[in-house]
Parts: sequence; C-alpha cells; structure tokens
Amino acid sequence: MMTNFELNEVIKKDIVIVSVKGELDALVAPKLKEKLIKLSEDGNTKFIIDFKDLIHINSLAMGILRGRLREVRENNGDIKLINLNSHIATIFEMVGLDEIFKIYKSEDEAIKDF
Repeated sequence: MMTNFELNEVIKKDIVIVSVKGELDALVAPKLKEKLIKLSEDGNTKFIIDFKDLIHINSLAMGILRGRLREVRENNGDIKLINLNSHIATIFEMVGLDEIFKIYKSEDEAIKDF
C-alpha cells in the first residue's frame, strides 16, 4: 500500500525544523520516530515540527510524538509544534496533547520561545 508522506528537515541555528507532509499513520509514524531519534543522537535537543502540510495523524503517531517529547525534555530540550490545521488541532485537544506540547501559529513564534 502506498502512502502520501514526506519528511524534510532544516536546521536554523541550533533548532531542527521537521516538516511533515501527508498522512502520519501507522505505516509511516515509525519513520518520524527514527528521524527524531537519529537527530537526537546527533546532539540536537531543540525541535520544531511543522504540520502545515499534514492531512491526517493517528494515535500511534501521537504516541510516538509524546514519547519523543519526554526523551527530548530529559535531555534539556523541547519539541514545539507549529501550523496545526483546525482538524489536527481538534484531535490534539481531544486527547490532551495540546496540554503537554507547546503549539504555535508560526515558526518565528516557536523559535523565539527557545
């Protein structure tokens, strides 16, 4: 089964910005986990995940994000989320992830908060 999914990263100063495009479901959520683990192993502790082009997210992907957040914060870092559309924002609110993640409207806002 083919899925519509893409991950891209850009590093600005010491902040890694990971853009997620398409559907973040059970098939591809492990790719996001692997990417974040690799970036963490490379010494990165500040992450912004850009959901501007995210269409769908499932519970496995949300669990992975929560687990990575805990690990990153244990290493004095953080993961901030930006550009959630109303559908994704509603899902995050329904499961309470809006209370543990800092969510911003723009990349500039998130960068300033680091």
